[in-house]
Amino acid sequence: SSGINAEYGIIQDDLTVDDLYKIYAWDEKWMRLSRRKLKLKNLMMKVQQYQFERTKESSFIRTERILEAEDIDRVDSIQTPEEFNDINSHFSLYYSSDIIDLQNQAKANATLDGLGTADQCKLSQKRSNYKMCQEKNLGTLVERFGLTARQFAENLSDQYNRHSVEQFTLMPEETAAEFKDKRRFSDEAKVLAGARYMIACQISAEPSVRSCVRQAFYDRALLTITPTQQGIREVDDHHPYAKFKFIKDKPVKDLTGEEFLKMWGAQKDGFVKLSLSICDRGAKDSYFEEIKMFFYRDEFSKLVQTWNEQRTEALGLALNKMLYPMFEQELIQKLKEEATNHYLQTCKMKLRRWLQMAPYTVENLDESSQVPGIRVLGLYIDLNERDKPAYGILINGEGEVEELITLPYFRYSHRGSANRDLTKGKLADIEKLKDFILEHKPHVIGLPCEGRSLIYQRDLQEVVTALEQQHQIDPIAIELVDPSVAKLYKETTRSKTEFPSYKPEQKMALSICRRLRDPLVEFSQLCNFSNDILNLPWGLLKKFVSSERLKECLYEEFMTRVNEVGVDLNFAVDHYHYQSMVQFVCGLGPRKGDALLKLLKQNNENLESRAALVTNFKLGGRVFLNCAGFIRINHARDDSLNTDNVQLLDSTRIHPETYIWATKMAIDALEYDDDEEDTNIKQRAIEETMEDPEKLRDLDLDAFAIELERQEYPDKRITLYDIRDELTNRYADKRVPYHALTDEERFYLLANETPETFKEGIITLCEVYAIARRKPKGDEPDIQPKRNEENGMWQCPLCLRDNFPELSEIWNHFDTTGSCPGQAVGIRVRLDNGLRGFIATKNISDSRITNPEDRIKIRMQINAKVIKILFDKFTVDLSCKSSDLNTTGLAKDLYYDTEAAEKVKQAKSAKKNKKI
Repeated sequence: SSGINAEYGIIQDDLTVDDLYKIYAWDEKWMRLSRRKLKLKNLMMKVQQYQFERTKESSFIRTERILEAEDIDRVDSIQTPEEFNDINSHFSLYYSSDIIDLQNQAKANATLDGLGTADQCKLSQKRSNYKMCQEKNLGTLVERFGLTARQFAENLSDQYNRHSVEQFTLMPEETAAEFKDKRRFSDEAKVLAGARYMIACQISAEPSVRSCVRQAFYDRALLTITPTQQGIREVDDHHPYAKFKFIKDKPVKDLTGEEFLKMWGAQKDGFVKLSLSICDRGAKDSYFEEIKMFFYRDEFSKLVQTWNEQRTEALGLALNKMLYPMFEQELIQKLKEEATNHYLQTCKMKLRRWLQMAPYTVENLDESSQVPGIRVLGLYIDLNERDKPAYGILINGEGEVEELITLPYFRYSHRGSANRDLTKGKLADIEKLKDFILEHKPHVIGLPCEGRSLIYQRDLQEVVTALEQQHQIDPIAIELVDPSVAKLYKETTRSKTEFPSYKPEQKMALSICRRLRDPLVEFSQLCNFSNDILNLPWGLLKKFVSSERLKECLYEEFMTRVNEVGVDLNFAVDHYHYQSMVQFVCGLGPRKGDALLKLLKQNNENLESRAALVTNFKLGGRVFLNCAGFIRINHARDDSLNTDNVQLLDSTRIHPETYIWATKMAIDALEYDDDEEDTNIKQRAIEETMEDPEKLRDLDLDAFAIELERQEYPDKRITLYDIRDELTNRYADKRVPYHALTDEERFYLLANETPETFKEGIITLCEVYAIARRKPKGDEPDIQPKRNEENGMWQCPLCLRDNFPELSEIWNHFDTTGSCPGQAVGIRVRLDNGLRGFIATKNISDSRITNPEDRIKIRMQINAKVIKILFDKFTVDLSCKSSDLNTTGLAKDLYYDTEAAEKVKQAKSAKKNKKI
């Protein structure tokens, strides 16, 4: 929008609004990281000062190295949270005792300035294993391993042995003997284990080691998924998690979209257990083999080889027990975060499709009525309560209720009904509805798309068609509307406040009307303290995502769409249902927006100009700059506005900061003298250019932009072109023109299913209700009746009736009487979700059959596999062949562990046979 352009200029060419939200989120993360870096650096400097003061004491003996300036400066190079954690862990390992001393000293002095918060390093007053080894002077033994952790880190980073291992002269056991004690380290093996643990801790804490190993782990990580006992019992071939019930060594690089979130969710539900490794299960760790050379002395003497074994064990301990488990959890969180972001983006795109739908429009709309705009009639019929009437509500062009209608018998069918009272009542309701439509002349009628809506749509279409023919009224469309918003709206506090006496069905009818009138306004009413917007159908993965994150993502889309359309504050004051839009105006938000509306109501005055936000309503300067471009002053609608204070540009998306440029463009287009003091000339120029915007096409806006650059403005070409477009077409609706539900959308709404729960390949329960037959035609090829030699009866080759005593009766049966029902081509079934389906004869059995009645009986219940969904015909093709039922048709993962799955299957079969 131009409001954004005024602030960002040329940047819109390169970035989308979604990119700007990403930048905003990353900026917040960076600021959080920067604050943590600053605290850690301050703590390091305090520790360094503490060490410096301690060195002056005569009794001071330092076993660890002094914190150097290089260690502190390394904090400045931190770019990611992972790097921060690496440096923080390294600092905590070596200097935790100094930090504890400082904390105790600070507590004694009652000053805790920035010391020892959990955000900087995790400390414990308990003696850790590392601290215990350190106190037993095992650090001296660690030095005899021949290479420090830092030296190994440099070798690993440089990928060559910059530092060679210095070989100690005694065997490891002899060296360890001098460090024995009577408690924890009672023999040489325990002493060596303690030393290996110490150097493993040091290696795993080195930031550069972590960086190298982390990158290798991320690049080579393989995902394995195994089912739990619950998963084995409950996850069958039709379960949503069946695709990845068994996964073996799948590279994480092959994960796409929200796939990992489903896997993580399956683990959270207790169906599977997932793990990451750096190599194939059971194979040798190739990465360990690659890097152990950097902590290895290449000699063949027994002394060297024995020490090499100790070094290798220490390095293995660092990798397998410390680094790999850490990076496994770290990578799982990263994969989950990426998958969650993809899911949130999917939700945002789904909401975008809803919000980008423009209001329903009709051609040649008569604006001469008292309330201009389309009139919408909404009908709602509760399918769960047979005795409840149909409720209708008519709204005017401003979304306010004009009239209500109740139709007690409209839900019933009047075609072939044996109940005369119901038929009479239905016909009376039809006449009542006709009179209502003739009197109020709605432009469109809305129905919820659920259950029997197609039948009611047909009844309404007959009513409208009759009125068009008898009274020559304008055509009235009957639109099916997704009822998901209406079902939530009827329970909201807003609906109970606005319409306390309305029945739930009436509120739903109203919501359907308002969604047709303006989807953006109706959806925004769900953005309330109860967070009803989160209860819309966001898919099966919603339960695995934080409600706050989903809300934040959806609200970003609301902010984009609302500010793209603009908000009329005067209209919001007069119309309660519109007020939910104000919270999304950039710079206002819920609190400031609500306060501004209350102030407008208290003062009982209209907002006559954007400038009045500052002069009359005391809006802060920064808030005004943020919100002004998105607040619309509709001069055409508000006749009560004082014409002396009218600023025509307030009715555009042009930001007040650029009014001066818009005014100059108008003056230049009309070739007026640019008198800065004459306000009337400026207003007249703007008014005339709005009436005849073609004059703006001759302006050289590139030259204007160059002139602005000379005045030290940034490149404003895009802003200038946006100003011209806005003067040409003020507040043009950029949303997608309204369109009816697609066949697929209508199918899933009427079936009360989703693409996740009902798709090709699933197996469902059906009930046979008819044999499908193809009626014979006159041009049917030669018919060859067959005679049963045993009883002498003739059989019709089409319907297979076999009780004709004479051949001539078959010809009469086929040609003359027309009583032949035709050849059986399959069976018709009713699915458990109410859908109807067709199973062709060839798909009934793997063996060849000609008559379905040989295998199938009416009202028989069978399992069948969906092989094709016919959205436009609202039916499905199925198969009940054994070969199809044995394969779900749902694709398994490329790394699906078929061998493990087969073993589990065989074990289940063996257990079942054992019980038998």
